[in-house]
Amino acid sequence: MTMSTHNSSKKQWQSPSPRQLRDLEKRVARLEQYLETQHTITRIIAASTELKTALPQILQAICETADWDFGEVWYVNRQDNRLYCESTWLCPSMQLPQFEKSGQTITFQQGIGLPGRVWASGQPAWIPNVVVDKNFLRSVLAEQDGLHAGIAIPIRTEGEIIGTLTFFSRHMRPVDRELMQILYTAGNQIGLFIERKRAEQEERQREWLVVASEERQRLARDLHDSVTQTLFSASVVAEMLPVLWKNQPEKVEAGLDDVHQLTREALNEMRSMVAEMRSPSAKTSDLTIMLNRLAEKLMSRTDIHVNLDINLPLTPSDAIQMTLYRIAQESLNNIAKHAKAKQVWITLTADNTCITMCIKDNGQGFDMRSIPEDHFGIAIMQERAETIGARIYIDSKQGQGTCIRVRTPLTA
Repeated sequence: MTMSTHNSSKKQWQSPSPRQLRDLEKRVARLEQYLETQHTITRIIAASTELKTALPQILQAICETADWDFGEVWYVNRQDNRLYCESTWLCPSMQLPQFEKSGQTITFQQGIGLPGRVWASGQPAWIPNVVVDKNFLRSVLAEQDGLHAGIAIPIRTEGEIIGTLTFFSRHMRPVDRELMQILYTAGNQIGLFIERKRAEQEERQREWLVVASEERQRLARDLHDSVTQTLFSASVVAEMLPVLWKNQPEKVEAGLDDVHQLTREALNEMRSMVAEMRSPSAKTSDLTIMLNRLAEKLMSRTDIHVNLDINLPLTPSDAIQMTLYRIAQESLNNIAKHAKAKQVWITLTADNTCITMCIKDNGQGFDMRSIPEDHFGIAIMQERAETIGARIYIDSKQGQGTCIRVRTPLTA
């Protein structure tokens, strides 16, 4: 009797009606569509290298897979604490002459307008018809262009709202909680992507600033070692011309020739530097040839004799050759201006690990502790040596000449 009562209390299972089946099929298809939206966003993020190109693609993917007509990305500007439109996407078959361009001129404060509300709450917001929403600042423009439904999603990273996504449709659409949840998850995903790309851009900017600073320092060194020194020599000769005109007029012509030659050298050096900056990968001249030219130039305008002893069985990298050349150039310029030397010896040798360049003169020498602060030659030589991992040693005593020795690894 008891068993019979229990069985009779059981509800018999009934198969779903055709309408319920259709509703279930629609819901499954809609969820599959929304999941495809999320997968598409993931693929775009994985394949994108630049933020500016990725954002319109993400907006397009969401609009096309979730059936929206227009999408916007709004960023929070921390300087004035407002939302600014960063990117948009519009269905190609539509025209929104008023609403689309409004993002270029309007900004939102926290809590104001659809993007501002989502920024303040941190939660998605759905408006079935923006035209009648009292807190929708662009309702007139939306009505003019035939827009109705609107949704906004927070873009979040590490618990902070950094922006919002907004989407609009020509049709009035009831609130879809499942789509809101899918887009809310996508907003978190997009936020991480944006933050990562911003960090990468900031790192590239820092690297660029370092490279630009190093390039400015290199240019300053090159100008000091070449053009500045040549122009200095030209100015010295030019200052002597009035004295020669009064006392030894027969030497004025030779002095003018010297000025002409030196200014031509400065011009050629400047042209070489410009060519090098335009084509930095161009191979430099052979170090042996460059050192011989330096020696010839010094001997042509002074009574200093330069002795070269080069034994270099290998070809150093362009960086090493140019650095050693610039150090030698600065050394010879200093010798010409300050050393009062008659002889200079330049040796260049190499072993299994290092290249060594030695520049020695028999001039008056100097006290390293008494170098004026506005004389940058030695500091510049040391900076140049550091760029190729080289060490520079300077030995000088008053009345005993100077020896500058540079040792650099075979590769730099």
